[in-house]
Order: sequence, then structure tokens, then C-alpha cells
Amino acid sequence: MKKLAVLCLCLALAPGCKKKFESYGVSIELESRSLPNGLRVIMIEDHTMPVISYQTWFRVGSVDEKPGHTGISHLVEHMMFKGTPKYPAKQLFQVLEARGANINAFTTRDYTAFHEEFTPDLLPKVIELEADRMANLAIEEDALKTEQMIVFEEHRLHTENSPVGKIQEALWALAFRTHPYRWPVIGIPGEASRIPREKVQEWLKKYYIPANAVIVACGDLKPDKTMELIEKYYGPVPGGSRSKREIAPEAAQNEERRLIMRAKVASERLSEAYHITSADNDESYAIDVLANIMFEGTSSRAYRRLVDEKNIAISVSGSSFTPAHPGLFMITATMNSSIPAAAAETELDLIIKELQEKPVSHEEIAAAVKQLTLQIVDGIRTPHGLAQLIGTVTAIFDDPERFSEDIIKYTKVTPGDVQQAAQKYLIPNNRVVVTLVPEAKIK
Repeated sequence: MKKLAVLCLCLALAPGCKKKFESYGVSIELESRSLPNGLRVIMIEDHTMPVISYQTWFRVGSVDEKPGHTGISHLVEHMMFKGTPKYPAKQLFQVLEARGANINAFTTRDYTAFHEEFTPDLLPKVIELEADRMANLAIEEDALKTEQMIVFEEHRLHTENSPVGKIQEALWALAFRTHPYRWPVIGIPGEASRIPREKVQEWLKKYYIPANAVIVACGDLKPDKTMELIEKYYGPVPGGSRSKREIAPEAAQNEERRLIMRAKVASERLSEAYHITSADNDESYAIDVLANIMFEGTSSRAYRRLVDEKNIAISVSGSSFTPAHPGLFMITATMNSSIPAAAAETELDLIIKELQEKPVSHEEIAAAVKQLTLQIVDGIRTPHGLAQLIGTVTAIFDDPERFSEDIIKYTKVTPGDVQQAAQKYLIPNNRVVVTLVPEAKIK
């Protein structure tokens, strides 16, 4: 599914602006304000439940890194929990967690986000703590070394010792030769462990600043009171300059690329990826519908063919990943014992050929659009889900209003659009294929 797109929000978020939208049983009023230092704040007042989600989004991810210090954004995410002179590491969020707050963070290819979910009485302390670590994070050498070891072990556990992680890392590296999407968010193995303290401090000063951030606060809050607190604690923080991205696009792929890997697995696994467009291209709507028809649920074309009818795979799944830069249409299948991955590849090729030669039905499109819509609507019924949706779109595009008619664009997707997407993107010279086989099968 594409970029957590706004399927049901009409957003007009100029500074100081309010916008109300009602649809699918959800009523939302958004208010956007900015501080002189460049910090942008988006607030959604909703007293349905006594919970607030407070999220800080920074426009920095692995796409901003260079070889030699890949994984630094993920490393900085870890360091953001190591404390400040005022609130040392063990105290940073102890007062919040002791009162039931949920605190976490994540780094992606395009952005980094920190989030807390808590009861309204904790809002002043959350804002104070977040502003303090934005301005005064302490980068101690011993703490840095500890987190570098943790990141190293994280990669070993989730990639080197994980068939799924191993095959996905190889897939991205095979698909991209020049674009920074080619390395994992956690970094090229070993690089994050060698990043010096001075480089981490430089990264912080460049990206984790008010001018490069957006705060999304959603839930049981009052915008005026919330803004007073934000002005009090964030106002004195130097704004800096917003980061600029100048990333050369990946050259068009004109040949099929293949890789065979081996691991301690019970059966073969197949992973394919086709280059597709980015989120800001209207073709992404047809690609999303195409992915849904092929892979969503047990009634999808791929599941019926490979699992139910042919009984060659234990599972099959796929999705369209259209982030800020052109992404990938990804397919994975885990084979039944002794069945080669080539059998799944053959059936998938036949399914794609059918989609290229014969338009899908209007009924299939209608079902796909309904599922895509409901996924988003279900997600935004909680303060966390709604704040995450708004934060994602704002962090990537800085223009949520451009997606105000997403749902209309989905409903306008035609059988011809889906067929054209399959014909244009799902072709052999535009794909990479990684096969993971049991070690005993390779001599």
C-alpha cells in the first residue's frame, strides 16, 4: 500500500489555519501553527477518549546518508533516549512510563519519528522533555559505544539470523545500484559501529532541529493551551535551516537481475521486486489497486492460485511501496517442502500475463478500493493512528493538501489503468529476483 496516503482527510494546513472534515464516521478538525524558529505544529482536538498522541517528525532518514556512515539516522534514534544534562538517561522518560505512558520511535528511509501516548495530565511534562532533548541531547562516548553495539546485535538478530531479513536486504541492494535506498535503514553491516562521536553531533545539529521538524499532537487536548506550552519550551531552541535533499534518481533498469542465497531454512523462498513510481505520481493509485487485487487476502489471485489451487506455496504476499522516491512492487512466497521457488515464479508470471492481457473486472476494482479505504479509516480512529498518518504525509511532502482528493483518485481507477500499470512495470527487465534455498541444496 502506498505511503499511508490520506484517503479520507481534506487538509488545508497553512499556518494558523483550521480545517474540518467529516466522512466515514470520522470528524476531524486540524489546526496548524508555526513558531518563529521554524517548528511546525499540527493539532487535532478530539475528546472521544482521554488519550493524547504526541509525535515529533524529523525529515531525515537513511536516504540522507552516504557510504561510510550508513545507519547514522537509526543510531541517532537510539541516542535520543540517552538523556540530557537536566534529565539523565534513566530519568528522561521514567516519570512518564511510571504513569502508563507508551514511548517509542522509528526510523525509515525518508523520515524519523518519536511518539508518546499518554493521559492529558502528562502533556506539559511530555512537551518539556521533548523540547529538552531536541536542544540539549548529551552524546557521551561510553553511551555511544553501547548503542553501537546494540545496533550491531540488532542487525545480526533481525537480518543475519533471519531468513526474511536476509532476503529483503539482498533484494533492495540488488534493485538499487546508486540510490541510497539500496542500503538498509539500520545501515551497511559494521558502518554504524565505526561512526565517531563528532559525526553524530554534526548529524544532530543538521537534522534534529525545529526547522526540520513537525510536531503532530492529537487527542484530548486544547490547541491554545498546547501551543502555549510548545512556545514556552521550544521557543528558545535555535531553529537552524531546513535540510535540502539533492539525490540523483536511480537509472532505469534494463535487464533482469537474479541472486541465489542459501540459509538454514526448511523450504525455498522467493522474493521479487519491480521498480515502480513514487507516491506523488498518480499512477501509484492504479498500482495500489493492482497490488490489492493480486495479494490482499485469501481471495486474491495469487493466494488462490499458489496456495489453494496449486498447493505449491505455504504463503504468498505482495505490496506496492511508493515512498518519497520511486519504490518497489514487492512479492514474496514461501514454498511447500521440496517445491522449488521456480514453480511459484512460473505461476506469478502467468498471473501477471493475465493482468496484462485482460482488464480486471469493475467488481475487483470496487473491492480493492473499499479495502484500501477501510484500512486507512480503521487506522485513524485512534489518536496514534491519525497522528501517524498526518505526520507521514507532512514529513514526506510538506503539503498534506495535495492528498485531499485521494479517495476520489482511487475511485477513478479503471480496468484500463490497472492493465496499463501491469504492462508498464511488471516486466522481466524491470525486476530483481532473490531466491533463498536450504543449504543442503547448494553443493
